[in-house]
Amino acid sequence: MKSIITNEKDERFLKLVRELDNGYYQRIGKDLSKYNEYNSLEIPHVVILLIDSGKNVACASYRVLSKDSVEFKRVYVKKDYRRKGIAFKLIERLERDVIEKGFRYSYIVTGKNNTPAIGLYEKLNYHIIPNIKGFEDDKRIISMKKEF
Repeated sequence: MKSIITNEKDERFLKLVRELDNGYYQRIGKDLSKYNEYNSLEIPHVVILLIDSGKNVACASYRVLSKDSVEFKRVYVKKDYRRKGIAFKLIERLERDVIEKGFRYSYIVTGKNNTPAIGLYEKLNYHIIPNIKGFEDDKRIISMKKEF
């Protein structure tokens, strides 16, 4: 397996994001559409893709929030590759990039009932915080933060 750094316009990433969104729509339904603007890829992202024998199997990305903070987004691992530590390693790799660029904080927003993701982020030393701006009254999500 190899990883590559790319951006939010990479068609391989976009295909994985569509799979991720389809899974969310199956679990959450139409209510997910209220997050479309928030999940827009119009804002530049740094993306990492994991490729296994020419097959795109996982991705993760971040976008810049401010001069000292980023938000990790669009973390996805195809079903056959889950529970192997891949998401953990992808986020660690992106964190190294963030630290090298001088960012001090990372944020993650995820579904309140997404216990696998929450467990992953806690293993990476993220802590639950009051919801970030724009989500203050949203009871379906939680916000997490890590200081580097």
